[in-house]
Amino acid sequence: MRAMDIQRPDDAALAHLKAELNYVRTLLTAHLRRMQGAGLLPPPDARFPGTSIAPGEIEARLVQALSPDQYLGLLEEAARLEIDRADAARRAVADGDPGLPLVRLRRAFNLSDEEYLVVLLSVAGEFEPTLPRLFGYLQNHFERQYPTLALLADCLLPPDSSANVRWILDPEGTLRSNALVRLDDKKPTIPVLHQAILSDPRIVRYVQGFPELDEKLATVALLEHQARADLDPILPQRDVETWGGLMKLLDERAASPWDLPIFVFRGPPGVGKHHWSRAAAAKLGLNHLRVELNALSSEYDNLEWGLRVALREARLQEAMLCLDGWERLTEARRIVVEEGGFNSADPTRLLEASRVLARVTHGFPGTYALAIEDGNARPPQIGRPVREFGLTMPDLQASIRLWTQCLPKRLRAAGLTSKKLAQSYRLTPGQAIEAVAEAARDVDGDDGALTYDDLSVAIKRKVRHRLGENAQLIESQYKWEDLVIPEDVDLQLRELTGRWRQRTTVFETWGLGRRFATGQGLSVLFEGPPGTGKTMAASIVAGELDLDLYQIDLSKVVSRYVGETEKNLGRIFDEAERARAMLLFDEADSLFSSRTQVKSANDRYANLEVNYLLQRVEHFTGIAVLTTNFPTGIDEAFRRRIAMRVSFPKPEVPERTRLWASMLTNRNILADNIDPEDLAYEFELAGGHIKNAVLRAAFIAATRGCRIDQDLLRIAARIELKEQGLLVHGSPYDELRAHRA
Repeated sequence: MRAMDIQRPDDAALAHLKAELNYVRTLLTAHLRRMQGAGLLPPPDARFPGTSIAPGEIEARLVQALSPDQYLGLLEEAARLEIDRADAARRAVADGDPGLPLVRLRRAFNLSDEEYLVVLLSVAGEFEPTLPRLFGYLQNHFERQYPTLALLADCLLPPDSSANVRWILDPEGTLRSNALVRLDDKKPTIPVLHQAILSDPRIVRYVQGFPELDEKLATVALLEHQARADLDPILPQRDVETWGGLMKLLDERAASPWDLPIFVFRGPPGVGKHHWSRAAAAKLGLNHLRVELNALSSEYDNLEWGLRVALREARLQEAMLCLDGWERLTEARRIVVEEGGFNSADPTRLLEASRVLARVTHGFPGTYALAIEDGNARPPQIGRPVREFGLTMPDLQASIRLWTQCLPKRLRAAGLTSKKLAQSYRLTPGQAIEAVAEAARDVDGDDGALTYDDLSVAIKRKVRHRLGENAQLIESQYKWEDLVIPEDVDLQLRELTGRWRQRTTVFETWGLGRRFATGQGLSVLFEGPPGTGKTMAASIVAGELDLDLYQIDLSKVVSRYVGETEKNLGRIFDEAERARAMLLFDEADSLFSSRTQVKSANDRYANLEVNYLLQRVEHFTGIAVLTTNFPTGIDEAFRRRIAMRVSFPKPEVPERTRLWASMLTNRNILADNIDPEDLAYEFELAGGHIKNAVLRAAFIAATRGCRIDQDLLRIAARIELKEQGLLVHGSPYDELRAHRA
C-alpha cells in the first residue's frame, strides 16, 4: 500500500487526546509530589529508593516530556496551579469542537468524571510511553505498569475512599457493559481494585478519529447515514395509514427517545423493512446500523458480548440499531414427529434470546428496531413496550410507481412500460432494484436500454436460484395444438388463461378485489387417471401465459421435523408469488389429503400441515395447479377453496386415434401398414401410456434395424397394459420374440 493510501489519525482528535493525557499526567505527578512530601515515596535524590523503578528515571522522563518552566511547576507548592492550567487547556479544546471523538464518547455514554478518567487511563499507555512507568512507580511495583482502580482512588479521592470506586467497573456498569474498557481477570485471586484496566482496540482507534466500524463487527453489520433515508416512500394503499402512524409517533416523542417503544418491522424480504427503520432513525436525527444476529453470535464468543459491541457501536456512530434475523435466532428446537408430545411453538430459545436482549439494553436511553420476515415469529419478550408495523406487498399502483422509479426512461427500450411490468411481476422494492441491476449487467448495446425480455430473464433467474432447492423448473416445447383432450376440458383451460390475463381488470380496475380479500389467485385441481395429460396441460398453460412452471419436489419439502414442512412450503409460495411463477403439485393427494381424527402425534402434525396449506393456497395470488389420480382423497375444505376443477377423462376412440397419429408422423421410420384408428379401438390407453408404447416400439425397431410396423406397436401396447397390472391374454414377450419385421 502506498503511503498516501494509509489512513491517518485525525489531527484535531490527537490534539484533544494529548491535552487530556497531559491533564492525567498532572494529576499523577501532583500525587507523586504529595507522597514524596509525606515521606511515602523516596525523594528524587535517594540513592536506595527501595523500588525497582529508580526515581531518577522518572525525573528524567518528566524532564524529557516537559519544558523547564513546566518542570518547575511540578513542585508540590505549584502542583494545584499546574492541574488547573492543564484542566483549562483540555476544556478549551473540547469546548471548541463538540464533534471531537472523546467529547462524543463522553456524551454518548453520559460518563461521569471518574468514568471518563478511567477511559483516559486505559488508553494512556497507547500514546504516552512515560505514563506506564509512572503507573508502576506510584504503585511501587515494577510489573504494575498499568492503571488500576486503586491508582485512580489514590489520585482522585480522599484517603480511605477506595471502596467508593468499585462501582465504576461493575460488570453492569457503563464502562464494562458497553465494552469501553476491560479488566484483566486472568488472576481471579487479585482484588478488583488491583486488576489491570485494559483498553479496547476499538476505543483506541476511535479516540484517534478513525470513523470506521469495529473490525469484527464490520463483517456482520452495515452502517447507513441519514442522507440515505427516504421520508416519502412508495407505499401500497394498505400501508399508508401504518406509515402515518409511525411518523406521528416519532414526531411526538423525538425529544424523548427513551419513551419510544421497540420497533418491529415485519414483512417479506425486500418489502422495505430496513427502509422504514432508516426513516425512523433519520426522523430521530440518527444514522442507521444494521446487524445480522446469527452472524453476530457466530463472530463473537456469545450473543450477549456481540450485542454489547453492536450497541456500543450504535452509540459511537450516533445510530439507531436494527437487528436482522430474530426469527432464525429464536426458532423453536427441531423435534422429530415420531417422538410425540411436540410443541411447535416451543418458547425456550425465544425466552433465552429475550433475556439476553433485555440484559444488554437495560438502561439504554433510546430505541432500536427488529426486522422480521416470518409472519409467525414472536417479538422479544422484554419489559418494554413493542410496537409492530406489518408491511405488505406493493399493489398495482405502487408497483407502477416503483418500476417508474427503478427504471428511468433512458434505460427503457421502446414499448416497455411500468404498467406492463407491474402487471407481470409484483416485486418488492428490493427485488425490483436487484432485477434492474442484474438485467443491466447482461444487456448488450451501446444505449444500455432494457427490454421486457431482459428484465423477465433477470427476474426468473433469481427465482430459479431461490426455488432450486425444493422445486424443479419444467421447460416444455408443447403447444396448445399438441394437447389432445375433450372440447369441454379445452374450454376450461382457456377459461383458466383468461382469468389470469384479466385479473387486474376484475380485481383492481373494476374494484372487486375490495370485496374478495382472498382467492385472488388461481388454485386449480387437475384430476384424472394417470397419463391423461394433466402435467402436459399445466406446462402448456404456463407457456401460454409466459410463466415459469415449477414442479414441487415433495421429497425435499416434506420433513420429519415438526414445522419444517410448513416453512419449506411457505418459502415456495412466497417466491412464486413475488415473481408470478406457476406451481405444480404433482400427486397432491399426498399433501392435501383429508384430515383425520387425532390419535397420535403423527395425526396431529398431519392435520397442522393440511391447515397451513389451506391458508396458503387461499391467500396465494399466483397460479397453483394440483394434480391427483384420486380426487376423493383431497380434503373437503380444500376442494371448497379451489377456483377451478378440471377433470381429465380417459380418452375415447377419436382422441386415442389423434394421439397415436400425432406420435407417428415420421414416415421414414414407419411401415406402410400403420393404422392409428385400429390401435385406438383395440387398446384403451391414456396419452401417457400411448407415448410409452410408441417409444418402446421405436427402441425395439432401432435395436433390430427395422421399421416400426403395426404388429410391433400392438406388442408394445400389450406390454404397456401388462405393466399396468391389467389382464393380457397370452404373452406379449413371446409375440415379440416371434415378431419379424
